[in-house]
Amino acid sequence: MLCSDECKAAPAGGCVSLPELAHDELSLFLAFLYTGTLDAAASATATSASERRLHALLVAADKYDVPFLGRACEARLAAAMDPANALRTLEVADRVSSGGALKERAMGTVVEHAEQVVFSEEYHDFAVRNAGLCVEITRALLAKAAGAKKA
Repeated sequence: MLCSDECKAAPAGGCVSLPELAHDELSLFLAFLYTGTLDAAASATATSASERRLHALLVAADKYDVPFLGRACEARLAAAMDPANALRTLEVADRVSSGGALKERAMGTVVEHAEQVVFSEEYHDFAVRNAGLCVEITRALLAKAAGAKKA
């Protein structure tokens, strides 16, 4: 898990740092490693704090090769998917190697609720950061429109 990091050789009594995780996220990560379950603090309720925790844990699961944690985070994020959080989840799912199904789910939500999502305040900033994903969204919207014309 930590074999490729420079922090693997921490001196006795030293500490290993995971700077990408905030304290509460690190606590959830370690608790998961010991128990195999996600704490209620990372629940699938639609709060931005729990969503941020799940995104951070998903990225950490990918980075440190903890696939069971990744699947648990993906399941909770998919269950809580809605037009308000689809762009953030799409962005994170695109960054992780295991996020194919979650990315597909988020993309489907964006396409299904395109007017609400694309005209949101968040979309402009998302587009600046994620030009490639915007191309994918455009293609998915055009494919949906072409399918609707044929039907």
